[in-house]
Amino acid sequence: MKILVINPVTTARWLEEDREYLQGMADEGTEIVMVGLEKGPKSIETFHDEVYAGPEIVRLVKQLGNSVDAVMINCFADPAVDAAREVTEKPVLGPAETSMSVALHLGSAFSVISTFPNTAPWIKRQVRKLGVESRLASAVGVDIPVLDLEKNPGKTVDEIVTAAKRAIDHDGAEVIILGCTGMALLAQAVREQLPVPLLEPASVTLKMAEMLVKLGLHHHHGQLYLTPSFDKIEGY
Repeated sequence: MKILVINPVTTARWLEEDREYLQGMADEGTEIVMVGLEKGPKSIETFHDEVYAGPEIVRLVKQLGNSVDAVMINCFADPAVDAAREVTEKPVLGPAETSMSVALHLGSAFSVISTFPNTAPWIKRQVRKLGVESRLASAVGVDIPVLDLEKNPGKTVDEIVTAAKRAIDHDGAEVIILGCTGMALLAQAVREQLPVPLLEPASVTLKMAEMLVKLGLHHHHGQLYLTPSFDKIEGY
């Protein structure tokens, strides 16, 4: 089985780090094919960033989708997930949608801990789209940019843990989701300090992709997802 993992950013230093992490989480016989963007944002923290990542994500799925069994877009914003599903018959997964759906099986309410103050309204938009807003306890952003998450790991872990414990104690969260796949390597250090399940979205999405492939499932084309008219697009 081959899983295409698209890092929807141009920051090349994450590619091998993320590939090794996900390969270590994968089932025996699963190969991680990791690619990044040639042009686009260095990180995704705004809708502006997300829009510039979109065309390159779709291009990569069109180019590489037929050579793999599933596609994972490795960012909690789930950028271009819907568009990517229209250009391939293979399963395409985004970490936010996947981890939120898994959280429903683990507790009555979940909280998302991510980066920056726009986390709360962004997550609220996502849960409304998914129809699970009644299960969201809270969404909190720690004041550390994505590109700085690993500069001081101890400080980042402390801030995530503090925010998570507040969500558990004051908001009633029974599951914590890390709202940024850039937090993946810090997840275990956070998990060890929490009394509730912690979902690291990159690994959760990988395992869901493997399951869908093994079950022979993929997205339906013909209602929400249509085959695009590629000749309408100019300049790409």
